[in-house]
Amino acid sequence: MNKKAVFIIGVLMIFTFINVVAAENSTDIDLEINYEYDEDINPEISISHNSNNINYTKNLVPSNKYKIKIDKLDDGDKCSVSVSASGYITQIQNITVSSQSGTNAIFNLKARDIYKIGYDVTKSADNLLHFSSADDVLVITTAGMTRINGFTTEDALDGIYNAANGHITYGKGNILTLSSIRTDTTDFAFFVKNGSSLTVAFYKNASTTPIYTGIGGVGLNANKWKQLKDLLGADEAYTYISIANAWNAGLYSDILTLAAYHGHVCTGLISGQAMVNTLMKYYPPRGETGAQPLENTAYYVLGVPGGSDDDAFTWTMDVTPGKMAYIGFDTMKNKNMNGFIRWNTSSNTGILVIMSYDEAKIKNTFKSLYPNVNPDNSVAEDLKYQNWLVTTLMNNPESLVTIEAAYKNLTSEQKNQLIGNQLWAAQNVSARGLDLEYIHSLNLPYAQIEIEHMNYTHLSGSQLKQMGVTASLKAIDYFKSINITIEKDMFNFYALTGAGFVRINDTSTSMLFDGIEEVLGLRLSRGNLLPVHTALWKDLIVEFYWLNTSDIYKSITYSLKYNSTNGQFQECLQQYNIQDRALRYDPPYDALIGWLFHNHVCTGSSPGILLADKIFDEMPLDENENYVLVSTYTYCKDDTLSRLLGVSPGMGNYYNLAYSNKDVNAGKLWTADSNIIIKWNSKTNTGTATIIRFGYPIFKEGADEYAEWMRFVKGDYSSENIVSLPTLHFEVTKPITKSDYDRIVSGKSGNVGINVLNYIKNLPDKIPPVSNINNEKSNETDINKNYHSNINKNNGKSNKTYMSSKVTSSFLSNTDGFNYDVGVSKNSLASNGDAESGEDGSGDEKSYEVSKTINKKQNPDYILPAIIFMVVLGIIVGYGFIRNKN
Repeated sequence: MNKKAVFIIGVLMIFTFINVVAAENSTDIDLEINYEYDEDINPEISISHNSNNINYTKNLVPSNKYKIKIDKLDDGDKCSVSVSASGYITQIQNITVSSQSGTNAIFNLKARDIYKIGYDVTKSADNLLHFSSADDVLVITTAGMTRINGFTTEDALDGIYNAANGHITYGKGNILTLSSIRTDTTDFAFFVKNGSSLTVAFYKNASTTPIYTGIGGVGLNANKWKQLKDLLGADEAYTYISIANAWNAGLYSDILTLAAYHGHVCTGLISGQAMVNTLMKYYPPRGETGAQPLENTAYYVLGVPGGSDDDAFTWTMDVTPGKMAYIGFDTMKNKNMNGFIRWNTSSNTGILVIMSYDEAKIKNTFKSLYPNVNPDNSVAEDLKYQNWLVTTLMNNPESLVTIEAAYKNLTSEQKNQLIGNQLWAAQNVSARGLDLEYIHSLNLPYAQIEIEHMNYTHLSGSQLKQMGVTASLKAIDYFKSINITIEKDMFNFYALTGAGFVRINDTSTSMLFDGIEEVLGLRLSRGNLLPVHTALWKDLIVEFYWLNTSDIYKSITYSLKYNSTNGQFQECLQQYNIQDRALRYDPPYDALIGWLFHNHVCTGSSPGILLADKIFDEMPLDENENYVLVSTYTYCKDDTLSRLLGVSPGMGNYYNLAYSNKDVNAGKLWTADSNIIIKWNSKTNTGTATIIRFGYPIFKEGADEYAEWMRFVKGDYSSENIVSLPTLHFEVTKPITKSDYDRIVSGKSGNVGINVLNYIKNLPDKIPPVSNINNEKSNETDINKNYHSNINKNNGKSNKTYMSSKVTSSFLSNTDGFNYDVGVSKNSLASNGDAESGEDGSGDEKSYEVSKTINKKQNPDYILPAIIFMVVLGIIVGYGFIRNKN
């Protein structure tokens, strides 16, 4: 034999024996994992022995078969294998290790009920509408915010995503969730675009059989529109048809999410966004103020709820009531005027810009351009008008609005008079809101416009998607560098990002979602790809978060910020607070949506969830009723509460009076008359007004307050860390008439300011006779003396009504307006789950084990002598080889 070959064989004998010995104490398990549907999901596998988790390596053999290599198991040992996948019921099997017959198991995972609804309804729609042959596909749904049998319905969204085979994704912006409440029905509307025409299949109340199939766009004739109205109601039908029509007209994806938040597309919403665009052009953000980088705002808004435009400010400027950046109550009949305060913290001065829109003039402009189309005649003609509005917004937004006035040198005291000065100030004041008489009295000098001309090179969808891929790969490399393996579809890995809200080069950034999903399998529907509410001018940040399930306090965050100068992602300091404060406690999906809207988790926002639970439990809606929320003591809770109740300023069912400490009877621990919840019956024009009083809990020193609040959110009040529970009760409930309602949402009776809390408390326990109600106006003086202080469960039926949120057509409702010309107005500003648990004994439907390759430890009793023997043998063989060669 060749001497060189003899030497090589000797060396190979050494390493072969070492490998055999090293494998002697490891066990292979062959797993076959099948799904109820044809899925490509990387499963979460958890293995334990004697209640101790076991580390392992996992290799995909072909398709759905996995070879699992485990250490420290001998023949006859039993281990427990748990397999989980998004949308599926966790399954557990007990397996006995056998080296002779082999160790294998087959898992046939069953889909969860709510996931099946989304999957099956999508397959039904695909069979009817033929997604693959369509130019594009859109789904609008209430799923996510609704509940079925007490379980949140985000699984249905995941079912849609998987069943659509890539035709529907978050990055494409063609899966939209409406602002709904947990007691609304779970509905789905699928639209396909072929040329310029739209066809819709509508599914009601989680049924997989459509109640309507047909034209869903401009070609909608009177008979089909009547059929839709009869099936859904006029408002709800217009919700779906108007949003789909705007999508078909090419409206940007981030404005489509605004439309879903608002509930439809209309003149007011488009004009509100036109105000945002005009403000950004003529008075761009110069500085920001707030508690943290993500929460900072460049503007405060003085709104008048009910004209639809307010929702644009809330959504795209991130000017939310809970961040005390939006003040809005019924200060005037004209709902279409707003004030914007751009505040400079360095100089402690601000600019006040007042803008408005005039729907009548906007519509007349359209009619002059298209004399044969009258938006008030039919829904088909109205949709043509909406198409023109979308085009105008995208090409010439300032033509839709009027800059009524712009003032400079606003002082801190004047700002606080307008927006109120709450919580942090010893001597705070109640907000005046858009009080034009007070504003005129200030005699502020006019501010010059600061127009900025920006020549943007818009980014393509493929470029944005690649940015998501790049960020994900950087995250994988980072965690690999600290010995953490990140796989696709992991349950304990998250990405939080401003994508979808932030714009780069005036381009909507939602396509980043598809890049992240492609690499990591993260999605909003899975609660692990989280678009954080952010103003459109902010930096684009993607923050990756690995949840250490062994010790949640040792979880790791990796943050990236996009550098628009070089087009690269760079590491940055952590910007978000959601992950450590909420994600590690697995919050309910709808609560998470509320926190994302608030853009961070804090103990101030969490009470909103408790308030919502109490309202749903003790004040369920009846037929023709809806909620109206009036905030009197405004802080973070209002953002989560408004999202869970499905109310907003633009819809005309959220008002923010922003009272002072004194006016809300504030006590210790932020105990105050914090909100008024109105149940309003749109048919009878009557309702009830309830004052909610809330106070904070006390915890033992050293307690993790976020953990304690998460327990509260899940209904657990048993913690040993609680010194005193939060106080939450309905202080008083009184029936109200329409005139009572008007006084409550305006904070006024006639022209006299009132404390509406005292007003409600002094109302009679029964509504006065009709004759007295009709004579209220003439008896105003007596009413003031008696009532006014002298200070300045539903049965699965959808009850969503829009009290003051106006759509544009006469066949629905009308609005009043002002001028639409840009420039300082010549007019003076007069002061007028599913119900299943895991099979085989598992009630937990998520597994948080991380599969990582580890160094194998061997039995030292026989390994060392064997290795020494083989090394000596190899040396002897090698020595013989060398000697013979010599």
